[in-house]
Amino acid sequence: MPEETSRQIKILIIDDEKAVADVLKDFLYDNKERSIEACYDGLAGIERIQKNFYDLIIVDLVMPKVGGLEVLQYAKQTNPDVLVIIITGHASLETAVTAIKEGAYDYIRKPCKLEEIRIVVENAIDKIKLYRENRKLIKKLQDAYNELMVYKQERNDNKKNERDDDKKNTSINFFSSNTPSLHYLYDNSSFPNNYIEKLQALSSLKDKGNLTEDEFKAFKHHLFKMIEHEQ
Repeated sequence: MPEETSRQIKILIIDDEKAVADVLKDFLYDNKERSIEACYDGLAGIERIQKNFYDLIIVDLVMPKVGGLEVLQYAKQTNPDVLVIIITGHASLETAVTAIKEGAYDYIRKPCKLEEIRIVVENAIDKIKLYRENRKLIKKLQDAYNELMVYKQERNDNKKNERDDDKKNTSINFFSSNTPSLHYLYDNSSFPNNYIEKLQALSSLKDKGNLTEDEFKAFKHHLFKMIEHEQ
């Protein structure tokens, strides 16, 4: 499976009517957020899917040799998260509904206005962005969990170091002069049991330069101890 290599949203348009594909490509283009490619038959589309990662595919349902349904099936096998929008004429509406049942994100009926296409595509892009944010959050959760397990292992291996760390955390005097109040880390009434939100807040403060690396580690150490005591 090709891998995502860019923060840009990658879109592939497949339509055997070259004029339609080119118009859609120009209409949907946004050089800040997305890159768009177009090809003009289903087989060429499958070849591109083999070699490249795409977030969104817009494909005509009825094309010679390889139709949109076959492209949909191949795209989903290659990347289950890809969103596929089917373009269909009135006569093939029933088949388009079948495509939805097989995993298509949505379908657009011909003839259609460009603004209708824009709405469907923008909704798809919003969903793609949500997928990406969810993946980032999952990675943060996994990283936090792994760090907690390492901390627990170190604690079990060396009780003396844990006592030294406890003394260090009860008298932290090296905070930066611009460090904002962090009382909410100790006050569970603010964010009851929401340690992930607290960890994200700490990471944000460090990224903005409001916490030094040592300060960040010390507070994170304290946060992990709070999690451990609740288990």
